[in-house]
Amino acid sequence: MTARRPPVEMLQQEVRELTDLLRHADSFADLRDVLAAKGLSVNEVILAGLIDGEDGSRYGVILTAAQECLRFETMPNGLLTRWEIVDERGDLTSDFQAVSVGISMMRSGQIS
Repeated sequence: MTARRPPVEMLQQEVRELTDLLRHADSFADLRDVLAAKGLSVNEVILAGLIDGEDGSRYGVILTAAQECLRFETMPNGLLTRWEIVDERGDLTSDFQAVSVGISMMRSGQIS
């Protein structure tokens, strides 16, 4: 039995909230530092999915202005342990249902 996908409106809200946290929340400073080190402006990327581990680690997906999907993973201390471009976006949908919605939002100008 497959899980039902949340309504598009909920996924859009998730993308907006995650992106706002990425850009402004103190708890995301380490991730902003990672983006800067990778040459990405926090104001030009979208956070389309995030899983916080019980140990403080993070696993998520960032969409760039060029519409690349970047899967990342950080340790509790903010150290980057995974950073990869994902070509097959379908590989992400089981963990991050909002990725395709985030891409649609970028393309339609609903978020930047």
